[in-house]
Amino acid sequence: MSSFGFSVAAAAAATPLIASAQPAFVAPVAGGFLTPSRSPATAAAAGAAGAKTVAIPQAAPLAAPVFRGEASSASSGPVISQAEGPEAASGWEQYGKAALAASLGGFVASLAARRGGARRLARRLRGPVGGLRVATVDTKESQNIQTTSKESSLVVRSELDDVEDSIAEFVPKISALQSQAELLRSGELKNVLTTMKELRKSELRGVFSEVDQLLCALVDAIDGLRDSAQSIRTSELRQQFERMDRDAKAWVDNVERDAVESLTGYRAEKQTVDTMMEVHVIGLSHHKAPVDVREKLAVPEAEWNKYAQELIEFARTPSGYVIPEVAVLSTCNRFELYFASPELKKFSAIECVQAFLRQKSGLEREELDPYLFTHSGEGATTHLFEVSSGLDSLVLGEAQILAQVKACHNRSIEKVDENSEEGAYAGSGGKIIAKMLNAGIRMGKLVRTRTKIGKGSVSVSSAAVELMMAKSMGDLRKVSNNVHICILGAGKMSRLLLIALFSKNPEAHVTVVNRNVANAQAMLDDELVAARGGKNAKVASMDEMMDVIAKSDVIFAATASKEPILKAADVSGREKAVQLIDISVPRNIGADCSEVENVHSYSVDDLKKVVQANADKRKSEVIKAKRYIGDEVQKFKLWQASQGAVPYLAALQTMAENIRRSETEKMSQKLRGLHEKEREAVDKLTRHIIDQLFRPIYYSMKDNEEIEAKRSKIWALKNMFKLEPEYKRRLLSQGETPAQLNA
Repeated sequence: MSSFGFSVAAAAAATPLIASAQPAFVAPVAGGFLTPSRSPATAAAAGAAGAKTVAIPQAAPLAAPVFRGEASSASSGPVISQAEGPEAASGWEQYGKAALAASLGGFVASLAARRGGARRLARRLRGPVGGLRVATVDTKESQNIQTTSKESSLVVRSELDDVEDSIAEFVPKISALQSQAELLRSGELKNVLTTMKELRKSELRGVFSEVDQLLCALVDAIDGLRDSAQSIRTSELRQQFERMDRDAKAWVDNVERDAVESLTGYRAEKQTVDTMMEVHVIGLSHHKAPVDVREKLAVPEAEWNKYAQELIEFARTPSGYVIPEVAVLSTCNRFELYFASPELKKFSAIECVQAFLRQKSGLEREELDPYLFTHSGEGATTHLFEVSSGLDSLVLGEAQILAQVKACHNRSIEKVDENSEEGAYAGSGGKIIAKMLNAGIRMGKLVRTRTKIGKGSVSVSSAAVELMMAKSMGDLRKVSNNVHICILGAGKMSRLLLIALFSKNPEAHVTVVNRNVANAQAMLDDELVAARGGKNAKVASMDEMMDVIAKSDVIFAATASKEPILKAADVSGREKAVQLIDISVPRNIGADCSEVENVHSYSVDDLKKVVQANADKRKSEVIKAKRYIGDEVQKFKLWQASQGAVPYLAALQTMAENIRRSETEKMSQKLRGLHEKEREAVDKLTRHIIDQLFRPIYYSMKDNEEIEAKRSKIWALKNMFKLEPEYKRRLLSQGETPAQLNA
């Protein structure tokens, strides 16, 4: 987190420091000197002696207006007096206003220069500048500031709760500071800036330097608070600080540009790189959208690529494609569109997608928009990684969503050739979206490997198997892999039970008892069941139920019966122990069975306890999972930013190759006597020279740095060599295949 952005967040808390660190300076002027005075008495004395005075108010509390700049001999703030002389200049009241305006301008300039720039500027301007002599902040005041910094650091380090309280206090103060600045900019600041332009540059420099040194001390005062915030290990709290830092930076950037425009008439725009792409996701899920809305946007997997290409065509303009890359993820619980657009067109891209969804669903804006969510940039990548990790699922940590993200990735990179089926559509993932989906798959695997987010059963059927395996040794004196199992019923719950059982032990000895034997056999032959095991499984009719129960160690009951089908009399008199696990509602196993000797009976209530315990364990792993996700998001963000340089690097290679060939042609007459192999050696040598010269540039684009620094590098590369982006796959034009924007 930069000290620049965070200093804005802490400025409200540090306001008393500014008030206590009033600078004193002495400036020679025509006919006298400006002398500092900090008390009304001094001001009155100066007035009585025939001196003109200009009052500059002290720093007021945050909520009060400041920088009035009005002349007053009885002000409570420091007073600058001028001794009368034969050549005394008139208009010192205007000069006081202008000096105050210069101080405000110095505040903006210091923020723009950041901490290091401010210190360099202060050192460069210290000493006589244009006839002005500038003094530094008093030593005692500087020590007070440093002491306050240390105390702030200790408070922040003490407890996490204290830091959260500090954040809660900073936020309204930042808002108040912004509101105050807006009032200044729209009112008095405009008049003050007009007066500032009439002053001589030497006078401005002196005042700017004084304010600059004061701000250097302020930055030092909040360093301890910033360092303490950076040492916090909780990722969510760190993200809050970083978000505050980014918001503050954006706000001050706007203030900088407004101030520069007011002073010079020139609007300083940010460096734009038209090759940089941004990722987005728009969709709806089980969190907010009801089923009747989700089903209007649901798309079968076989039509995902067709749907993506329809969106790309919908967003096409005469100048090209607004959305060149799209991937569709549609399941029973969610519908999401992952897409990329040029960074400069991101707002129009989002609006195009929302209009397309309204058209496809037949819903009006007010009917659909309340259920849609939209994330861009880092937020979109974080959302995908949380989805693939199971953090956004209805059942926390469930693994099915990872398979669905894999299907989304495979569809997005699917290719179509002459051997493809008729009506097949190529994937529209492109380089950026395909890479992001692939990173999401890796993220899902990493979270499940390094955390216990997927451990423990969170469904009744899986919990029943887990309970059986945990209790088998204590109840039956047998290892769970050696028990004989009977399953009563062949419905949905029995199918899920078999999947969970064969996932743990593919060679389990199982007998399925059902009224309709054909249905029981069909359940064993089910694709998902058979894929996990079942070679030792068989079926039996209800007539054989009691015989099968007598030979079994574990009985699972999962029928649709409204009355118990097993009672105490049916299991009494057994010589060996037996487990009865009822996963049905209403109960299929009588409550009196638990009173029979050698019978260990468990109901749905027992299974819910297992489910809840496992769910609680998974929740405790969420923080760890989000920490991994945050790290991977930053890695992807760095790679994504570096891709903006690829078209310019390709253009640079082309330019260098053209120069190499041109110079080689010029020397062709002198190289005429070389043999073919010698010509090839010379050609290879010149190619290697170019590669070695450009290699540092290529590696520099992969540096781990801030996005703005990366953007500046690409912008400098573009302007240094006067390059136009060159796309290896060409820009999209009429009739070309979509998803080809990136190099």
